[in-house]
Amino acid sequence: MTATAGQARADWERWRRVLRDEALPAAVLDLDAVDRNLAILLGHMGGAPITMRPASKSVRVPWLLRHILEAGQGRLRGLMTYAAGETELLADQGFDDLLLAYPVGRRADADRLARLAARGVTVRVAIDHADHVRLLEAAAADAGTTLAVCIDVDVSWRPLGGRAHLGVRRSPIRSAADAVALGRHVAAAPHLRLDSVLAYEAQVAGIRERNPGSRHLDPVRRLIKARSVPLAASRRAEVVAALRADGHAIELVNGGGTGSVASTSRDPTVTELTAGSGLVCSHLFDGYRGLPLEPALWFALAVVRRSDPDHVTCGGGGYVASGPAGADRLPVVDLPPGLEPLPMEGFGEVQTPFRLGPGAPPLELGDPVLCRHAKAGELAERFSEYLIVRGEEIVDRAPTLRGQGGCFL
Repeated sequence: MTATAGQARADWERWRRVLRDEALPAAVLDLDAVDRNLAILLGHMGGAPITMRPASKSVRVPWLLRHILEAGQGRLRGLMTYAAGETELLADQGFDDLLLAYPVGRRADADRLARLAARGVTVRVAIDHADHVRLLEAAAADAGTTLAVCIDVDVSWRPLGGRAHLGVRRSPIRSAADAVALGRHVAAAPHLRLDSVLAYEAQVAGIRERNPGSRHLDPVRRLIKARSVPLAASRRAEVVAALRADGHAIELVNGGGTGSVASTSRDPTVTELTAGSGLVCSHLFDGYRGLPLEPALWFALAVVRRSDPDHVTCGGGGYVASGPAGADRLPVVDLPPGLEPLPMEGFGEVQTPFRLGPGAPPLELGDPVLCRHAKAGELAERFSEYLIVRGEEIVDRAPTLRGQGGCFL
């Protein structure tokens, strides 16, 4: 047995002890690993005079969000939220300085945000169209309050005269002129205030340099990232300067994600960056160069059947990630070593078979198999609580938003 295989076997034996008396499936979080990942992300910010805003969509556990904010020792600020109802739930639990980074299109959601502002909660919501302005203005007027809004700027790379689009398709605001035009709609709305800009370079933060299964495209991905970093910085600077020149007091400029912490931190226009997935290191974040994060979150399945000496079957497991369908959206087996899902069955709705390959330990009924989700926050939609572990001790059981009755998307 190699040293690496031996360590993996020891790690599995540790989790076997920790989970000995627990019902499975269960979501398991290593809090020590979270703390180490946070330290790495903060270290990549260097001495930049900016703060980090955790993305709640990548966590979805209020207890853990609170722990992360406290562990940041003043270098973290507020939360980036993903839905109006979720923003309201977090505000009801005492969280403040909430940036809803995704526009709302329904009056009920606009009313929720306006009521939060009327309560004195610091809340901002992203906009990218005059229709958003009209919707939010009506809600804020009825609530008798002023609601802060944040222009979401597209910083995708659009070569070939815009015929190619390298990035995400979200906002139509692609220039300083676009932003100024929208800002003037806000200025004409007496119950809205434009004080922030969001500009997320997804084609930098969300693209790995090393991609198993398509390594021949890795040089192209590196080229896209290298070209997009200065593009995002210049567009942010142009937009913010133009908005300030047009009379808006822009105090918050948000950019970046886990995969771009270092480059976004060097942008002098940015006042804060966002990170979330890197805190627990879901497996899509394994291929980033220079970002040595470690897994901190698993789902543990129990062995419930043995069809033959070479196979075991676990209960549950079909926790597949969103995004373009592909093998990288499937979970991966982490522990014990030597287990492989079956290509003809995959991770199943109610049961998942595994082949016992070289190095796999003999497994008994009830033994845990630990797997990693492709995305950080989506696992929380499948569990009512996370088991919070330090060392070999379960120190807490933290309800997920879903476990608190929250169902937003």
